[in-house]
Amino acid sequence: MPEPAGGLSIERLTSLEPGVLAELVERGRSALGESALDEWLLPVIAGYGYLFVGRIGGGIAGSAEVIRCASDDDLYLEGFYILPAHQGRGLGRMLLSGVMERLAAMGYRRLLATLDPVNAAARQLYAGAGFRELDQLPDHYGPGRDRLLLAAALAGEEEMT
Repeated sequence: MPEPAGGLSIERLTSLEPGVLAELVERGRSALGESALDEWLLPVIAGYGYLFVGRIGGGIAGSAEVIRCASDDDLYLEGFYILPAHQGRGLGRMLLSGVMERLAAMGYRRLLATLDPVNAAARQLYAGAGFRELDQLPDHYGPGRDRLLLAAALAGEEEMT
């Protein structure tokens, strides 16, 4: 089997063995700090949403956690990261586009996400993947924790607002 582009392979996890769960929690916390999903939420997302990991040489380099919205056509990107040691090599773009392609193949039409307005790297990543700003969400995660609400049409769909 040929090596995936950039050395990144993308895998959907539907259940989590204890060792994988512990690794995801530890890696998520190292990348996202207190906002990382934990051992209580990750199994729920694996079982009832969509949990994707990006692997390099078998090790987890990043993750995307996606949940369903009330609208059948929309999904929400609950969590997304590339470990700091792997950043700056285009892996975030590869993981995000790979996840979006898989979600489009499942019939979903739009992916929503929020981001910290001062996170320039995330802004650039999402813009490059076709995300557009829908709304500003002041104090979304508590006082002073503002977010921007973004949306991207999934492959084959026209731009959505």
